[in-house]
Amino acid sequence: MQKTLFLIPLLTASLSFGADLTQSDQREAYAIGASTATYLINQISGQEKLGIKTDKNIVIEGFLDVFKDGSKMKSDEVTKLLNDRAAKLNKAVDTIAKAEVDKNLKAGKEFMAKNAKNPNVKTTKSGVQYEILKSAKGDKPKPESIVVLNYKAYLLDGTVFDDTSSAKMPAHLSMINLIDGLQEGLLMMDTGSKYKFVIPSDLAYGNEGMDKIPGGSTVVFEAELLKVLKPGELAEAAKKLSESEAKSFHDANKTK
Repeated sequence: MQKTLFLIPLLTASLSFGADLTQSDQREAYAIGASTATYLINQISGQEKLGIKTDKNIVIEGFLDVFKDGSKMKSDEVTKLLNDRAAKLNKAVDTIAKAEVDKNLKAGKEFMAKNAKNPNVKTTKSGVQYEILKSAKGDKPKPESIVVLNYKAYLLDGTVFDDTSSAKMPAHLSMINLIDGLQEGLLMMDTGSKYKFVIPSDLAYGNEGMDKIPGGSTVVFEAELLKVLKPGELAEAAKKLSESEAKSFHDANKTK
């Protein structure tokens, strides 16, 4: 509510209102104004979160001046100022993103240093930590294999970003499409075994992150390898599914 109150003094001083909005063209015109104001408010609010302040009353003044054909600035000056502001906003976004990445990288290093002290945890040469939760003797996947597995993937704070239990069926994943750290870990597993992997950012989703995964994040995968398929067997398995099973199959088999 407070976001719209500041509009009233300026608008009522500059324009004469009285439309009762009973006609469709009046309601459409009002909707245009309301939509434009909502867009501006959201833009300004987002920019203020980045530390870029805006005098809302001057925004309205510029808006009304243009409607009255009395803009105080030429179009090329407006363009330059907005481009300069965009550069300032991009710099603010980059600064915040870098700080977030640095924080996540530090948290990852600290977590892995502490986790390495666990006698059950081993570390590969590349830096992936793994713990065998259940041993088994069975087929091992190859780099070109399709793996069938149940898994849960989460951040260090416990936030789950992927879980095959939500799809109610295991995932069928191509090894070549997996992040490096998970691919390396699965290559060590025997069918029937269950491992826990702690994967540093550079072997996971990097500084850019992805979807629910912030940049610089160390991630954890708990994976149970159920079966190893040859590349052609994946299509055959999909053909045998019902419509509901096919949807669950699709949900469980997005590229990781």
